[in-house]
Amino acid sequence: MTEREPQRYLELLKRRAASLRLVAKELLDCRDSFTGMHLEATREHILYQRGLCSEIHCLDRELKALRRQLAEGAGQEPEKMSAEAFARLFDADSAAQLQQVREDIATAQRQVRRLNRVYAGLLKRSRRSINVLINVMANYAGTYNPSPGWSARSFLW
Repeated sequence: MTEREPQRYLELLKRRAASLRLVAKELLDCRDSFTGMHLEATREHILYQRGLCSEIHCLDRELKALRRQLAEGAGQEPEKMSAEAFARLFDADSAAQLQQVREDIATAQRQVRRLNRVYAGLLKRSRRSINVLINVMANYAGTYNPSPGWSARSFLW
């Protein structure tokens, strides 16, 4: 194991934490756009969120591969290795950074989870409102339709 591998692992974790914070910010911005009925802005936020999620998935794959490499380099099995045992593969400063970044990630994940629940509730309530409007329109559809065979041209003034 080289000194570079633990530093690379920390860099990737920091990027993951930053991406999660951006997802949280985008969820807030998207909610504001949605409630303000700015549909194009909402669409843009959703596309950006999708890109961030793809980035997080790529980072997760890189982190998993690097964790495996670090653990195997120390003669350990990565799947059976606890977080504490993994942290011992790092020097003291890097281990402290690792712990801090893990806490940052946990905080960001909790925030994203909470915002997802809020956003899901907003969408559910919006869906109910739309269904009510659809039902109202269905009940009055016959009232506002012209009678068959009638057109504005056939009316004599």
